[in-house]
Amino acid sequence: MTLKKAIKNAMRTLLKPWLSVFNQAVELPPRRYDLDWLRVIAFGLLIFYHIGMLYSENWGFHFKSQYLSSSIENIMLLLSPWRMGLIWFISGVALRFIVARFSLGMFLTTRSVKILLPLLFGIWFIVPIQLYAQMSQEVGLSMSFWQFYSQFFDLTNPLFNHYQAGIWPHVDVNHLWYLRSLWQFTLLLVLMIPLLHHATVQAIMTRLCERSLVIVFIVLLLPLCILKLSWPSDTFRYPMGALFLLYGYLLAWQPAFYSQLLRHWQALLVVFILGYLVVVLGYHMIWQNPATSQWQITSMDMLYTAQRLVGVMLMLALAKRFLNHDHPKLALLNSAVFPFYLLHQSVIIGLAFYLSKLQLGGFEEPLLILSLTFIICWLVFIAVRRIDLLSPFIGIKVTGKYKAWQVKAGFCYGLILVSPLIFKLI
Repeated sequence: MTLKKAIKNAMRTLLKPWLSVFNQAVELPPRRYDLDWLRVIAFGLLIFYHIGMLYSENWGFHFKSQYLSSSIENIMLLLSPWRMGLIWFISGVALRFIVARFSLGMFLTTRSVKILLPLLFGIWFIVPIQLYAQMSQEVGLSMSFWQFYSQFFDLTNPLFNHYQAGIWPHVDVNHLWYLRSLWQFTLLLVLMIPLLHHATVQAIMTRLCERSLVIVFIVLLLPLCILKLSWPSDTFRYPMGALFLLYGYLLAWQPAFYSQLLRHWQALLVVFILGYLVVVLGYHMIWQNPATSQWQITSMDMLYTAQRLVGVMLMLALAKRFLNHDHPKLALLNSAVFPFYLLHQSVIIGLAFYLSKLQLGGFEEPLLILSLTFIICWLVFIAVRRIDLLSPFIGIKVTGKYKAWQVKAGFCYGLILVSPLIFKLI
């Protein structure tokens, strides 16, 4: 018994920097309805963006429509720089609130199950339709989806010899890469928590947010620019996401930062519009021009990186100005975000694959895909949210009332299910 107590005391001493941060006995800031709305809007825009990817002439995607256009890329450049940065920032804010409400052990357990269980379900049961459509278009599969799917579970099947990228061979995350990275970045953030909550770091952040918005912008932009200059472009989205997650976490409880955004939302809007016009111009004159020099490409990269941060700050400012209020449907919409995110890209690509045979036209086809995507995702959400056994697999909070031991048993079972995925992702 003495040895057990000694080990327990040693662990408490070792983990003290973390235990003092988690499950704080402090009054939390009020709920951020503006960020709730922004989360719904940000993930909703992914549907429009990924439908646009079907028709963009110069941007790669898992499946392409026959109705390609380069003009749609001009519209997509309105969203492209900042859409994921905003999602990562909101995720960082959410983590700050969760850390204050949960113990360290409960935080790690619940985050792992709530993120990885839908990811595990998604890569085996949602994403495969994307690979089927992609392979059908690229190598001309002569089989039905169900014949393809029956072979999908064979990790050594020669059918997938040229499609080996994935968590397991040919079992890839596709659009669910955000969940994989979110779990990995969450672990890194937990390791950094003693530093992030150090009095000096907190004081620096408070002083920074009291400075002018231009200074705040420059301080936040510099790490992004350094990353862009030093990191390969094809994997830049990962460190960029981690940095915006960190920004969201550090700025979550800094009211001065949001007050500044609110005061200067009109100026941010003007800068964003001008930046967008320059990005579109540079996209066609520099990025699409094979004779462009390296200094022009680098300059364009820096401008695009700045537009990324301006976009995130503008969306936060607009939400603070116009969306900082509750609504009877807001909770329902927020609970639909996760299942919509899981389902939408597979629904989009599946619809595009089957509707392409009808040759509906360049206007009718995307309009039908857009409408059906929202309808199908909503119907699945409404149906599954009534079944507690299925809800966790697509990221819906269980609504039934259960005893404490049943809840713990559920999380333990979830950990067992995702344990193979944990070992692959660590």
